[in-house]
Amino acid sequence: MGILDTLQSVFFRKKETRQNNFLAQMTTRGNSPAGVVVTDETAMNFTAVWAAIRILSESVAQLPLSVNETDKKGNKSAALNHQLYYLLHKRPNQQMTTYTFIQKCMLDLLTRGNSYVWIKRNGGARPVELMPLVATEVKLVENEGVIYYELEQGGVIDQEDILHFKIMSRDGYLGISPVDVGASAIGYGLALEKYGNSFFGNGAKVSGVLSTDRHLSDEAIERLKVSFQENYTQVGDANKTMVLEEGLKFQQISLSNEASQFLKSREFSITEIARLFNLPPHLLRDLTKSSFNNISEQSREFVQYSLMPYLIMMESEMNCKLFRKNEIGKVECKFIVNALLRGTPKDRSEYYRTMLNIGAMSIDEIRKYEELPTIEGGENHFMQLNMATLNDIIKGGTLGNSETETEIDKDADTDKK
Repeated sequence: MGILDTLQSVFFRKKETRQNNFLAQMTTRGNSPAGVVVTDETAMNFTAVWAAIRILSESVAQLPLSVNETDKKGNKSAALNHQLYYLLHKRPNQQMTTYTFIQKCMLDLLTRGNSYVWIKRNGGARPVELMPLVATEVKLVENEGVIYYELEQGGVIDQEDILHFKIMSRDGYLGISPVDVGASAIGYGLALEKYGNSFFGNGAKVSGVLSTDRHLSDEAIERLKVSFQENYTQVGDANKTMVLEEGLKFQQISLSNEASQFLKSREFSITEIARLFNLPPHLLRDLTKSSFNNISEQSREFVQYSLMPYLIMMESEMNCKLFRKNEIGKVECKFIVNALLRGTPKDRSEYYRTMLNIGAMSIDEIRKYEELPTIEGGENHFMQLNMATLNDIIKGGTLGNSETETEIDKDADTDKK
């Protein structure tokens, strides 16, 4: 290696722009095998994709995002006076509410696989604003192990000042786009819609032929073709009375197998999109395999398996970069999912009754979950009289009557004296 190369290696570090080469080899963004161009915009023209993205983004956005602090006893409570509480719980920036902010981040995640948020700080390095960036205008750059982000409009942002939300990643740097991975399935669904529009756009649907024993001139054939196209080929022309001339007969033919399987193919395409976004099919309004008995369980699975991975990923990123080092472990941001996990009124009442009877929850705590005001004496915890601790059982007493037995023993001793 020459002297010039040595100097370059010392003073000019190698800069590498991270890209998902995995996607270039394994996905078909652009022209899908079905012959349909798949982009973020065209993908969302497919109603199943639109519904999947809307459900996931709105479900996460509607969850309250709180900042909690932990005391020395391990008890957690909302840190209402913390600087980040208002920022995360109400208004991350001047243009957005928390709902709009989270929804924007989820949209980027579900289409691009990555979402970038610029953490604007004050002179004391405290976050004062969280500004989402356009995902397509941000490039992740690695320079000798140092990561920073280049903006298309100019400027560089340090890694610690960017919330980089990403879903499943092959290299740990960039998330993999669901639209990229599912381009074939999305293109298939778009092609079905295109086929259906073409199929129903032709009212006759090639469902019959015109025949006659007579010889027709070219002029008669052309006139017949024009007349037939004008009167019987649109959807609104279905079930019209057909008037034929020149001894013509209309002979109906059955639909092709491809046409008769059209609805089945549509159902399959919805199932594919549900699988791509890890959603229960009934949330995309595919109720073919759902019943009253299993929808409740599927809804709970939606929270546990579909939403929780996004929530934990976003919480982890925010907890690492929004709080000071001496606050980590003591203060954290948390999505409140209790409202989605409460279940039916019957399930909730049974759960509350059990928690109240074992003293784990007070009446006010239960009323708080139901968004009801506190009541006098509601802060007390209750326990059934016939319950006892292990020590009481060994001693032959119970938690409920141990005090009474003690008083009886005292009275007995007094009488003896």
